[in-house]
Amino acid sequence: MKTPDYLILASTETGEGKTLSKADVIDQHTRPAALGGLGFNRPGFDYLVLPDGTLETLLPEEHPNTTDLWGISEGADGLNGMAKVLAYVGGMTEKATKEKDTRTEQQQATLAAVVHFYVKRFPRLRVLGWDEVPAKAGSKNPAFPVQEWLTAIGVPDQHRFQDTKTLKKEGA
Repeated sequence: MKTPDYLILASTETGEGKTLSKADVIDQHTRPAALGGLGFNRPGFDYLVLPDGTLETLLPEEHPNTTDLWGISEGADGLNGMAKVLAYVGGMTEKATKEKDTRTEQQQATLAAVVHFYVKRFPRLRVLGWDEVPAKAGSKNPAFPVQEWLTAIGVPDQHRFQDTKTLKKEGA
């Protein structure tokens, strides 16, 4: 596996109480757009956390996953490099009309364990939410404040993402 630069946290944007399986996500992401899918050539998530906390691998670790392939790179001032995407099932109200933090206690525990594993394994890794990806401004996914949550679970500051454009505007 190439060393990832980023671990991006996302939700499946699934209604609260609904469930998705690994097969459902793979089908949804890879089915042609003309048939109601997203038309990707592979799933958009590397890992999926089910409501019971089970961690499913959608893409093997050795699979290269550059952010450029998913349209979230913005050149030298944006987000470039290798990324892994960790998604939890949920992120929307029951009728899927509005974003909502629907993480179960089991999902939160699994997400925390994976984040801690990745930051220990990859010392230069930065963790961010899908809504913090510069090219995804305006997104509400993953429906919870990732940087606050990272602080609450004890992730060191050097592993927390800071938007380079925001830093330049602030004079940092």
